[in-house]
Amino acid sequence: MTHGSQQLENAKESIFELIEFRLDRNVNGQVISGRYGINVAKVREVVRMPKINPLTSRIDGLAGVFELRGVPIPVVHLAKFFGDEQASISEHQKVLVAEFGVKRAGFVVDSAHRIRRVRWSDVLPPAADGGNYISSMTLVENNEFLFILDFETMISDLESMSNKRTRRSESLNFQADSTVTSKSADSQAPNRSGAPLILLVDDSPIILKNTMISLQRHGYNVVTANNGQEAYDALKVYAVNKNIMNNLAAIVTDLEMPKMDGFTLIKNIREIDALANLPVIIHSSLSGQSSKTTGSSMGANRYVVKNDIKNLINVLDETLGWKSNVSIGA
Repeated sequence: MTHGSQQLENAKESIFELIEFRLDRNVNGQVISGRYGINVAKVREVVRMPKINPLTSRIDGLAGVFELRGVPIPVVHLAKFFGDEQASISEHQKVLVAEFGVKRAGFVVDSAHRIRRVRWSDVLPPAADGGNYISSMTLVENNEFLFILDFETMISDLESMSNKRTRRSESLNFQADSTVTSKSADSQAPNRSGAPLILLVDDSPIILKNTMISLQRHGYNVVTANNGQEAYDALKVYAVNKNIMNNLAAIVTDLEMPKMDGFTLIKNIREIDALANLPVIIHSSLSGQSSKTTGSSMGANRYVVKNDIKNLINVLDETLGWKSNVSIGA
């Protein structure tokens, strides 16, 4: 079975695959070994510890850059990024090389154990004290939690630190995106009468806020949901009783979310007659062709790589046949 066929079968069963890895950290003088995961669709390969060239300017958690088949890859030392100042790099560790849309990075881990299949219904939101970089978690053997990390937010924060602290000649090549800078949504234009309403679904508070601000700046009205289940519950009410979303024009959804993933959300939407023709656009860092094919088979209309905001707006304008008098760059 090809990877694309496997992903389609997983989506139908509401299952995703992750690479489980171990990370050892020194916490208050005690070494804590934690179990973590990353969606297998984001991992390009796992490599033995390469020669890492350090950067002149120190950024906490950034080990440097290594070359993989002629391509420079920034390397994040996860233990140090999470505050373990005593953490060092050894030849016994591994580097997970991952891609998130147009971004690429390597992550130093202590070991990569296995590929684990997890039901989305078993994926839980992070605990309140989970910090900024745990997107979700799931219970595994021996009543242990496996934490799924928010690598996109991690890279975004490192880019921000890099822009502030490093020379231009040494700036990191994660590849730039068009995420807007964080500003209060209250400072944006109020809801515009007659403008299309977009339901934006994402479990990352930063991505949700930044994308919402960008769409509002362009003239769209926006309501948000933190995961597929929350969006689906609201849409079922909408389908029966045109409530506050009475001008709903399209849904923009992430794929990887706790409680209900994006594939399942799209499938459920298409099973509601009143929503059968509502445009659904996937906005995800899972940029492989198999994800696009699976999304299309579930009923998605279009696919946009996460954080390509200009393209997302263009796709919405084209799909809805609507054009704001507000400039995209405003």
